[in-house]
Amino acid sequence: VFFSGCNLRCVFCQNHDIAHQRNGFDLTPEQLAEWYLKLQDVGKVHNINLITPEHVVPQVALSILAARDMGLKLPIIYNTSAFDSLASLELMDGLVDIYLPDFKVWSTSSSKRLLKADDYAAAARESVKEMHRQVGDLCFTSDGIAKKGVLLRHLVMPGKEDEGREIMRWLAENVSKDLYVHIMEQYHPDAHVGKKRRRRAVDGEEKEEVRYADINRAVTDQELGSVRQAAEEAGLWRFCDVSEHGGFHL
Repeated sequence: VFFSGCNLRCVFCQNHDIAHQRNGFDLTPEQLAEWYLKLQDVGKVHNINLITPEHVVPQVALSILAARDMGLKLPIIYNTSAFDSLASLELMDGLVDIYLPDFKVWSTSSSKRLLKADDYAAAARESVKEMHRQVGDLCFTSDGIAKKGVLLRHLVMPGKEDEGREIMRWLAENVSKDLYVHIMEQYHPDAHVGKKRRRRAVDGEEKEEVRYADINRAVTDQELGSVRQAAEEAGLWRFCDVSEHGGFHL
């Protein structure tokens, strides 16, 4: 379930048509609850996955409560950038079964330039700790379906592997060495990255440049491997790896 809009403006956003352009339609909490029930009863899904809900948390809380009254039995996934306020997470306490936060970048400079947020990492650290306090480490049903806990994702960025390593070390030292972690390799240039624009140079001549050229490429195996190695060296061991036989489902 995608929510139109987002409280970040990531220049590489891979859902920018929804997050930035706010495509979608209006629903009351009760109408949204009815969609949850349709997904459960007709779609036969494993869970209700709420994507970027942090800017509409009161309405989301009401929709979950209404859906439970209507017979919703599925786990609720809170799929977030981790740029959440503690007040919004307190509203979700007891309503969310699985937290699925991203931890995007570590440095203030990357936060300002790429996410358009001054204090992303500070907010993410507090948010992830609160999520883990509420639901703990990820656990599964006997047939491999995730049922409760935190699954943290980090999208490795071109040239930002140092930040990924810092994030892994912090998670191991401050959250849990049993934290389930997904080190993601699927970054690709999107949204504003790689777009061309014309700028006037000092000499007055206009020149064409590529926006965010430093991240206008895929990540390398070496960059991915260095983040994974840092995670393992820090003591993390539960990784979401691609499995030919479908090791677990979320």
